[in-house]
Amino acid sequence: MIDTISLKKKILDMAICGKLSVQSIESESAERDFEELTKVKNELLRNNEIKKEKISEGDNSDILFDTPENWIWCQLADLCKTVTDGTHKTPTYIEKGIPFLSVKNISSGIFDFSDIKYISESEHEDLIKRCNPEVGDVLFCRIGTLGKAIEVNFESSFSIFVSLGLIKPLDSYLSKYLVYVFNSGYGDLWIKKNKAGDSMHAAKINLDVLRSFKVPLPPKEELERIVNKIDGIFDKIDIIEREQSKYISDLEILKSKIFDAGIQGKLTERLPEDGNATDLYIRLGSEKNQILKNRKGRTDKNIKDVDDEVPYLLPENWKWIRFGEVGLFKKGPFGSALTKSMFVPKSEDTVKVYEQQHAIQKDYALGTYYISREYFEDKMSGFEVLPGDVLVSCAGTIGETYILPDEIEQGIINQALMRVTLAPSINKRFFQLYFDANLKKAAQEESNGSAIKNIPPFDVMKNWYFPLPPLSEQERIVEKIDGLLSIIEMRG
Repeated sequence: MIDTISLKKKILDMAICGKLSVQSIESESAERDFEELTKVKNELLRNNEIKKEKISEGDNSDILFDTPENWIWCQLADLCKTVTDGTHKTPTYIEKGIPFLSVKNISSGIFDFSDIKYISESEHEDLIKRCNPEVGDVLFCRIGTLGKAIEVNFESSFSIFVSLGLIKPLDSYLSKYLVYVFNSGYGDLWIKKNKAGDSMHAAKINLDVLRSFKVPLPPKEELERIVNKIDGIFDKIDIIEREQSKYISDLEILKSKIFDAGIQGKLTERLPEDGNATDLYIRLGSEKNQILKNRKGRTDKNIKDVDDEVPYLLPENWKWIRFGEVGLFKKGPFGSALTKSMFVPKSEDTVKVYEQQHAIQKDYALGTYYISREYFEDKMSGFEVLPGDVLVSCAGTIGETYILPDEIEQGIINQALMRVTLAPSINKRFFQLYFDANLKKAAQEESNGSAIKNIPPFDVMKNWYFPLPPLSEQERIVEKIDGLLSIIEMRG
């Protein structure tokens, strides 16, 4: 698969270094165009049509590459009527009215109106006295998600929040070029160097710093050729992106069909020596009781009997059971029982804190959070994880699963994880495949979170249906599915 995002960055970096277009012999110096732009700006200042704005004292350390001889370096403010931001006061939102944009509406690189807020026309009229976005202006993400720039390419009225910077170029031919410079690798490095903020405050680019942003300026004619060249290349890359996206979507559909076929018994044969899942179910009850005893768990009281309204028909020697019957479920410590203030440097007397990232990235070695062994033994031993336990992510990115390997450090789960200790009669990989194929989706659909999704309550989850094949068939299903998936991955 082609990394189209990185490819676009490389194209932009080549473009703003003068390596994407041919310099014309007749091409004049950018100094001429810069002088014309300066005259325009001075005229606007004299007529009080714009105001002089504060600019940070910059230096040449931001200039990270050489440009052709007829190019010049200049500050963003030199090319603009104004570099400002949106209102610093949260407006009064209404159901319908004038769109009110913030970083979330442009951070993807396009205008996203799927979750837009609205303000009244009177409030909008008041806001645009200071900050009036218009066609040809450039919006810049300056607080939170930094750096993404986008050109305003529609005429509908809207207002913006303080998290967005508003850049008004002195001439329209500059607009898209400035967007490309900001979105380049050079722009990323500049943002990394010049951002403000700390662990207590959101990252941001101050306006006076933004105005001092160094722009490599080619002559006008060459600039226009560069923009046209980038547009043409990006059109081709966008085609690749769409094809890759469709391919990935098709692969996911194929994987889903494989999962569904496997957990419905359509990929494996029934063998006489497999026995019947009813016998396995009896054994499963004893195994779970032993787990409850070993891990000091509590008996589930709210698990319902299986009724006639099952999801689909199973092979005759399989059995529908409830999800909560496959083992012991444990969510991480609640609230103040585990906070960052309790974390200590790793030592011989510490215990690791496993986080959501371990489930999402399937890597036990990640993370640097530890608690003292004393606090573990006093308060946290009930949240300990052991090799073979399944971690499930419970907030934000929910439903990701990870089977802990034998070589893990001793540790506990944090608030964003659920620990599942499976009975020996449940193949761990079979459980994971079924969760990924069915329960992850159910968890996402039933999540009671809004902005941040959370895994459904235990009483809901434990009463989901779970298909129980004989253990030997579970193993064959896993082997079959993993074999097919490996073929797909090799071809993908």
